[in-house]
Amino acid sequence: MSPHDYSIALRIRHPSIDPADITRQLGIVPQHAWRAGEPRSVEADEVGSAVHRETYWVGLVPQGPQQHPTLGSDLGPPASLIIAALKSHATQRQVLALYFTLLKMKRAAGFWGEFAEQGGTVECLLQVHNTERFQLDLSQPVLLALAELKVPLSIEVDDGLRAAA
Repeated sequence: MSPHDYSIALRIRHPSIDPADITRQLGIVPQHAWRAGEPRSVEADEVGSAVHRETYWVGLVPQGPQQHPTLGSDLGPPASLIIAALKSHATQRQVLALYFTLLKMKRAAGFWGEFAEQGGTVECLLQVHNTERFQLDLSQPVLLALAELKVPLSIEVDDGLRAAA
């Protein structure tokens, strides 16, 4: 399995937040982002509205952990265990980056709590690309962080058959 057999993205929706605030909190540049009330880029007749009804932000978790000054040696035992385990598996680097992103979110609990109270949602999307066999082990600390943050995990499998047709 190569690291390109899958990708991990965060999909975020909110009634009105500025997508730049999400980018600042996560430290990830989005693939797509728009703010509620901004004009749509397609004809209004095709989608029913000339403006976006909600803020939308989607960004890929980096292929490897990003260095972050606040994520130092104070990560504690669960983090040090997962780092040691994942460093030995090159294909798991993106899972490590997801774990660091979730830690950042936990440290900004006030922001994300208010975000959720205002109707915002965060989803973690695991996309599997063009592969016959796929295995990705999500460790207990990663799964616990997702659960604590109330971030659902969605899995989407693209076997490539539609692209060949």
